[in-house]
Amino acid sequence: MTIVQTISEEKPEISVVIPTLPSNSHDEVVECLATQTFDSFEVLVVNDADLDICEARNVGIEAASGDIMALTDDDCRPKSEWLVSIWNEFDAHPDLICLEEAVHGGRNYNGTRKYVGCNLSFNRESALTVGGFKSNYAGWRDDTEFGWRMERDGEGLCRYSPRVKMQHPELPRASINEEIEMQLRTEYPDRYENIIIPDSIVGSINDWLWRHGFWNKIDNVRHNT
Repeated sequence: MTIVQTISEEKPEISVVIPTLPSNSHDEVVECLATQTFDSFEVLVVNDADLDICEARNVGIEAASGDIMALTDDDCRPKSEWLVSIWNEFDAHPDLICLEEAVHGGRNYNGTRKYVGCNLSFNRESALTVGGFKSNYAGWRDDTEFGWRMERDGEGLCRYSPRVKMQHPELPRASINEEIEMQLRTEYPDRYENIIIPDSIVGSINDWLWRHGFWNKIDNVRHNT
């Protein structure tokens, strides 16, 4: 198992965890983190091909020293104010345990309780108490399931902040897994119905197109892939 502390701090307020693989470069995201305007943080890169993304995140959470965890991915580019924005949210909301945040670029997200893992922050002890990330969701909806479990089992506030922004330059690497999607729907029927299932005709059409890969093909054309 390989954990690299690329940026260290004796008593960090925030621990950044980046799950990656030896075949992927994490240099650029670490370079972006080196320009942060917030000082009290560490960066842990979990670089192990034998771990799935949930296992890698859990290893990072367990090894972390900060009370606040901040997750991102090796293909993301955080702006210099990213960590100070996270700190401000937790400072302003003492009962905050999970913060979902905005994503722009190859992937766009504006906070609909789906909890996107490339820009997600949470209280470390609360995450450990609810059991961390579940490997039976690895690769699809693992972040959504974690966020919903924090809502259900955690003791505190879960909310969205548009002020905490992440740039995701490339198209997402994940693709829909129907088996895991059904697993999520079965385990969280009420949340799935209220959050995932569209409540309009236009939304239903968009959802059908997404599930059948139409929007992925459009994105591939837009990004010349």
